Amino acid sequence: MAMDSDVDMSVGSGAVLEAEEQERWFACAGCDRMVTSLVRRGHPHPEKHHYYAYAHCCLACEEGQGHSQDEWACASVPGSLFRKIKFGSREQNYLLHNPGGAKPLPVLLFLHGAHTYIYPETLWWDIEKLLENNRTAREEFIVIAPFGSVGEPVVHPSEWLKRNRFQIEEPYVKCFAVEILWEFFLAALDDLGNRADLARLHVTGYSMGGQATWGLAFRYGSLLASVSPMAACCAWPKDAWDQEESIFRELEKLPLWFFAGEADSRTVTWRDFLWLADKRGLPKEAATQDIAVEGQTVSATVYTWSPNLHLALLRGTRTSHSMWDPVYHNEGAFGLFTRM
Repeated sequence: MAMDSDVDMSVGSGAVLEAEEQERWFACAGCDRMVTSLVRRGHPHPEKHHYYAYAHCCLACEEGQGHSQDEWACASVPGSLFRKIKFGSREQNYLLHNPGGAKPLPVLLFLHGAHTYIYPETLWWDIEKLLENNRTAREEFIVIAPFGSVGEPVVHPSEWLKRNRFQIEEPYVKCFAVEILWEFFLAALDDLGNRADLARLHVTGYSMGGQATWGLAFRYGSLLASVSPMAACCAWPKDAWDQEESIFRELEKLPLWFFAGEADSRTVTWRDFLWLADKRGLPKEAATQDIAVEGQTVSATVYTWSPNLHLALLRGTRTSHSMWDPVYHNEGAFGLFTRM
């Protein structure tokens, strides 16, 4: 097609920027999906899949082609990987990653943050990125990830409302319902049968999911092989002083590895770690180790009281609160799944 010779089409010109703004839909560089603002200027890895921005998931959803009111029918949702399980009178949607083979494998309960409260494809993107970037997680663990949207039994709704991508006001999620979450986990384990190694049950979660990880540790820690809360304050149950001894019985031998952004002062739980170290008879002063993530502007200081109790503070790009991806995706640097 011939172009007008006096129009500047060089990179960064106003004409190009205006054309890009008008062209709302893009072919993702990493797949054949047509996406909108999921592909944005400044994407750190433009040759890979699109990444989440609070917007429409696919062209069909935007144009209202049949499934625009049904998030489960969206092309972005890998329906074959989601499961639905009944336990008691409840029914819960969740993602399952079950590697091949016949031997029993350790099971990881993966708990997402509040940003995944409406759209199931965002939970898939969390798990997809974990499995793509962490071979140990992909090959050696069964991963169970419940979808914590309002209407699912494993979460409590809040009083806040927020418009979803279909312009429908829906309640925001308040938190995971820890006791019901545990019931779901037991049902999912039962469904796995002898594929699940019940002596190696692990829990990790970030933000809202990290808070639930703490809650599960308080209540059921003696039944778990490890917990790894991330970017989440330790939310003690009501009347915690009266329950201190029962809580410690659950935490006494539980490997607990906590990760947070150094600047995220709301979630760093020094006091709780000092209490737990003291109760375990460990020195108050933790040994420190500095870690740099190769190829990234991310580093960390790890405070270790024992191999089964440490606190890691991350610093660098995007680590104030949303610091979990560098930990989940860089097994060589942090060794989270190897440690499990």
